[in-house]
Amino acid sequence: MSYSDVHQSYGRCRRAGNFVDRFYERFLAADERVAQAFTTTNWSQQKRALGQAISTAISYAEGESFVAPTMEKMAEVHSRHGRVPVAPELYGVWLNCMVETAREVDPRWEESLAQRWRGALSPAIDLFIERY
Repeated sequence: MSYSDVHQSYGRCRRAGNFVDRFYERFLAADERVAQAFTTTNWSQQKRALGQAISTAISYAEGESFVAPTMEKMAEVHSRHGRVPVAPELYGVWLNCMVETAREVDPRWEESLAQRWRGALSPAIDLFIERY
C-alpha cells in the first residue's frame, strides 16, 4: 500500500520547522512516564533519530524490504531488554501525539490524513509491541 500522501504530509510538517519540537512538547506532557524516560536525553540526537524513524516507519508500512533491518534494530532498542525500553501502552500515546502534531503543523492538512497517518505508523508500532 502506498502512503505517498503521508510522506508528503510529513515533508510539509518538517518544512514548517517546528514539527519535532511541537511533537516532543505534546508527548512529554501527555504522560509522566514519557517525561521520566527522557530526563537524560541528548535532544539534538533524539530529534534527528525521530525524523529518520518516521520516514522509515512509513516506508515499512509500504512494504519496502530495505527498511526491515532498521526496523528490527529499532524494535530491539525499545524492547524490555533494550537500551531505551518503551512500555507497549505508551505507543498509543506516541501515535496520538504524532497525529495531533501533524494536524497542527501541516499547512495543507485534511482530516482524512489522520487515519492515513495512523495506518502508516501502526505496522512499526505493532512490530515494536510484538518484540517487546
